Amino acid sequence: MAEPQVKIIRLSELDLNFKYEIQKEPGGENITRCFACGSCTNACPIREIDEKYNPRKIIHMALLGMKDEVFKSEFVWLCSSHYTCFERCPQGVNIGAIASAVRSIAIKEGFYPDPQDSSWNEQEVIEFDELDQELKYKVAAEEGGENISRCFACGSCTAMCPERERDERYNPRKFIRMIILGMKKEVFQSDFLWLCSTHYRCAQRCPQGVNIKEIMNAIKNIATGEGYTSPL
Repeated sequence: MAEPQVKIIRLSELDLNFKYEIQKEPGGENITRCFACGSCTNACPIREIDEKYNPRKIIHMALLGMKDEVFKSEFVWLCSSHYTCFERCPQGVNIGAIASAVRSIAIKEGFYPDPQDSSWNEQEVIEFDELDQELKYKVAAEEGGENISRCFACGSCTAMCPERERDERYNPRKFIRMIILGMKKEVFQSDFLWLCSTHYRCAQRCPQGVNIKEIMNAIKNIATGEGYTSPL
């Protein structure tokens, strides 16, 4: 029977000040309260889709000072800040806010995920300095957009979308993901935003209670307020 592989951590490669850097960023103040109980991991809907997304492990790595590994983690860059983990945490540790804090530190230090890395299967390069990290919070602050962060990309909305049946470009799951990532320009200029027929089928099937129709209205209000109009 083969012995399990054990990753060796060299103390010289750790940044013992990393957790303090995170604490100085908005949203990262409570990271040292974590005692690795696992409540966040058990509540994480993304974890249900792919086991490699483990918030407890990421927080532990950050506390140890494994800065490079944390920066390279897909979880940090793709965390949707759905708040389910925060609601379950007995210590009040907000994983989504910590992920945002880590991204801010990484960008300030010139780190961006390498799309050529074998652990990333991205077909399109996203320039992180062009993202609006506050977009999902702006949508959540609008009437109708409150539940956007509950989405965990299950695809129920896409499966029921009649627009999707006519044209594969109209994909509500992808559209919500773009909002959460902060791809403001692509969201505001999307044909799907302005063509969505608000039929409510997606809202009826969503297990998380995310109402695409109301989110579309919230996005339109923000877009028009910033000078965007329908490209059609």
